[in-house]
Amino acid sequence: MKSLIAVTFVLINCCLSTSAYSQDIESLNPQLMQALESPVEGSGITLSGYQAAESEPCVVENCVPSSECVSIPEPFCSSCCDSLWTRTSLTNGFWGAQGALAQKGIVADISMTQFYQGVSSGGVNREFKYGGKTDYMFTFLGEPLGINPGFSAILHAETRFGEDITPDAGLSAFPNANMLYPAGGEHVTSISGLMIIQAINERFALTAGKYNLLDLWNMLYPNTGRGIDGFMNLSILAPVPLLRTTNLSINGAGALVMHGQQIQGALLVYDTNNSSTTVGLSDIYDQGAVILGFWRMFTDFHGLQGSHAVIGNWSSRTYTSIDRSSWTVIPGKGLVAGQETGSWTIGYILDQILWSDCCDENRNVRLMSQWMIADDDPNIAHWSGNVALQADGVFPCRAQDSMGVGYFYNSLSDHFIDFVSPLASLPQEAQGVELYYNAAITPWFHVTADLQIVESANTANDTSVMPGLRAKITF
Repeated sequence: MKSLIAVTFVLINCCLSTSAYSQDIESLNPQLMQALESPVEGSGITLSGYQAAESEPCVVENCVPSSECVSIPEPFCSSCCDSLWTRTSLTNGFWGAQGALAQKGIVADISMTQFYQGVSSGGVNREFKYGGKTDYMFTFLGEPLGINPGFSAILHAETRFGEDITPDAGLSAFPNANMLYPAGGEHVTSISGLMIIQAINERFALTAGKYNLLDLWNMLYPNTGRGIDGFMNLSILAPVPLLRTTNLSINGAGALVMHGQQIQGALLVYDTNNSSTTVGLSDIYDQGAVILGFWRMFTDFHGLQGSHAVIGNWSSRTYTSIDRSSWTVIPGKGLVAGQETGSWTIGYILDQILWSDCCDENRNVRLMSQWMIADDDPNIAHWSGNVALQADGVFPCRAQDSMGVGYFYNSLSDHFIDFVSPLASLPQEAQGVELYYNAAITPWFHVTADLQIVESANTANDTSVMPGLRAKITF
């Protein structure tokens, strides 16, 4: 209630006053993909520190704007003037400060996402809960700051408040990936990511620091949305077997291979300990290390962009199949499992645009599918697969709206099922579907209606039906 009152007060204040400043730069998302672009309008600075070449304007023949938008009144179809309804952020770039900072090489992006989600039937407990996250994203660019050309650092701090339904949904349901950060079930503020990048040239870059896994995945596949823009269920966002060896936030280092403004390949070595609420350097690699490799082949099918990727990793840590994970708690209390040294995963990822508007490439329909297999012991999930369709701006006058439908299947390992059978009756799999519609009330305020139906990995729980609402405000 206090959060809603505070938001209402800010809205009233903005309606009664107009900004004295205009936003000096484009609103940038401080992720690696955006760090590759020019951070200051007109500067031509890229991640590599080289002058960006001016591109020729794209001319598309037979591209006629839709007449449907003519009947939509102001302010919903206007971007000609600055107003509360058309600006990209609530405060219009922190009342001018965002543009001034960006000119000096600091790109700031602050947003708050609130969730109201519940289990209406099935699951462990049937109740609705309210919680949320505030994300503070800062990108520091080397050349404007007087540091090495090609240097950048991306800092991600998070404040988690309220509750979420993860413990109520059932084992391996993962209904709200973003509320697992920085620590599930806790009211906490922490720096979950600090990624440092030094470009060697336009093709290669070195990296080190603390990696937030959802951020890292979003850099590879921006359409996944970190659980605050697209799907919310973790099993649709990322392949589940990867979670045994990769924690919420990990320290590490490696190299990146770029393909234009996208990551084509990566080789990372990172810690096996979770560092989402700690610095994590005092005990780094004391339990072992993980080596991860990623390579992607880009395709162009009749003008529609796509890619095929292979990802795999190997961990030297000693595990048991009932070890507690930073992602979930395993029902192994009272059991003593045999230890296994080493764990591996290998997966395939398809990402393909099926339709794109000839006038606006941001309006498209995309297919994404992820498949991964892991060792049967000590991994919890032996293999997993998902398939998802996402559509951005499919309605001509709702260009900023998005929607999606996805299905996932997680096959539990035989070793894990046999071992915990004295305590819990587990099926061979967990599976579910998710549907969402993300509506842009304004460019800075999005509301998402979400529905998940999940058959959890515990036969004692009926199928969980989980409706929810998500509201994101970009400040």
